[in-house]
Amino acid sequence: MNETYISAAHAPPEPHLPAGWRLMAFETLDSTNDALKRLVEQGAELSEGVLMWANTQTGGRGRAGRSWESPPGNVYVSYLIQAPARKHDAPQIGFLAARAVADTILDLPRHNAAPPKVTCKWPNDVLVEGEKAAGILPEMISGADGKDWIVLGIGINLNAVEVANPTYPVTALANHHIDTTAAHVLTVLSRFLAAGLVIWREKGFEPLREAWLEAGPAIGSATTVNPGKGPVNGTFAGLDADGALLLDTAAGRQRILAGDVLFGDA
Repeated sequence: MNETYISAAHAPPEPHLPAGWRLMAFETLDSTNDALKRLVEQGAELSEGVLMWANTQTGGRGRAGRSWESPPGNVYVSYLIQAPARKHDAPQIGFLAARAVADTILDLPRHNAAPPKVTCKWPNDVLVEGEKAAGILPEMISGADGKDWIVLGIGINLNAVEVANPTYPVTALANHHIDTTAAHVLTVLSRFLAAGLVIWREKGFEPLREAWLEAGPAIGSATTVNPGKGPVNGTFAGLDADGALLLDTAAGRQRILAGDVLFGDA
């Protein structure tokens, strides 16, 4: 593992976290998700709300094994979340996280500018003015004691990132008059995540589904999905009760469980 811990003498300002949450800050990690997963697998004493935060990553990952460019100055963080009793509910955390990231971006200070258009892109991305500013990677992991966890990785581009052959246009918050720090972003993001977790556990997925749809693409948007067997064209018809994407096509309505998505008016 390539990692450099940040000593107290050189540590940047720390985020203000919800009660009981704990920060582990590093200058460099291979991947915040991988580093946190290793701790879980090794049986470290951990609790929900542990944050693995790095200033840069040497092997950052996105969905489907894609690399995540990780130059210094952006947000690279993984949260440890207790998995739900029903494992098939675990993917719902991605919708919770996407809405939390969207709310965080809108909550950040702007320089004499109106709020940008922030939308959630199924399943786990957040767009600013139609371009990708953040990605989310939830992964299930079992500890040495058999307890199940979700490692929730989140990357947010605060500053410009060079991405070769991106699958979707990429942007950064600085391009939209938002000048902030990773510590401040983590303060706000952690607050929204903590509130979302309470709602999820007390009221189930439906309130989170509705919140995601409020920030999602417009119903009826032209949509292309590639679930791995070639592109499927249609219009966005919302989310099913389990978070599956609903696509109205010439052949009828389809439930999409996984795939790359392009929205016509994202």
